[in-house]
Amino acid sequence: MKKILFSALMACFAMTASAQISEGAPSAKKYATGNRPMKGTFGLYVGAETDLFQDANAAAFGTFRPLPIVNLKYMATDNFEVRVGLKFWKQRESLGYGNDAGDDKVNPGTALVEEKYSAKMVNADNEVRPGFAYHFTKSNLLDVYAGIEGIVGWRRAVATSWQKIDGNETTDNQRNASITFGAGAFIGLQAFIARLPLAIGLEYGISTKWDGALKSHVYHKDANSEYTVYQEDGNFVLDPFGTGALATVAGQRGNGTFDYMKARKGAWGSQVRLTLSYYFNR
Repeated sequence: MKKILFSALMACFAMTASAQISEGAPSAKKYATGNRPMKGTFGLYVGAETDLFQDANAAAFGTFRPLPIVNLKYMATDNFEVRVGLKFWKQRESLGYGNDAGDDKVNPGTALVEEKYSAKMVNADNEVRPGFAYHFTKSNLLDVYAGIEGIVGWRRAVATSWQKIDGNETTDNQRNASITFGAGAFIGLQAFIARLPLAIGLEYGISTKWDGALKSHVYHKDANSEYTVYQEDGNFVLDPFGTGALATVAGQRGNGTFDYMKARKGAWGSQVRLTLSYYFNR
């Protein structure tokens, strides 16, 4: 009986050892530690990036945007990748305050008139980035690639306010809008995580972008007047002649408003993305 048990144990050990050796053997540039996507594989890509284009108040290295760019990838071949990136950002703010007519509760004996104020602000920055990339290596451990992408987007900033003092109402609306477009090139390196369908990587890109169809106007209405004018905006017209102030001559407004306005803005810059990709099949 003991001999039979001993023989069975030795047989099990031999089979286990053989299986471990065969599973751990590498083959032709592919290693058991990776899980490289092949033709027909889809992927979801999330990239937290530095700001693509700096503004006048940003630090020399740009600002960091906590909201990521989300891409959908598709491997058309084992080496050719098609991607579409989406970036949506919106911020809303509101404020309201007022006083009732009557005695001042803070300073008794002082009369107050009715005063009400409300304001809302919306800022939005949206982009769609179609592109493609070519993957040079066939290793399922490290992946090096390069590609290009386009940029098409739209921006909008709206600020509205309403004020009522002793029965007199005033309304102000300011609206800024633009269409953005551009293109860029990038290189990337990603490492596949164990046998999971995950990859972590780093991308570096250089792009150019333009703001076109820039529009900025103000609508004002009170008891005595109602008008709409175009207004100089710091995001669109950055004092191009360096005067620091608008000149005022006879017949010219000095408050930064105009009967019409045309503006364009272009820029180029670089960016760095930390990426996390999840791959799957249909």
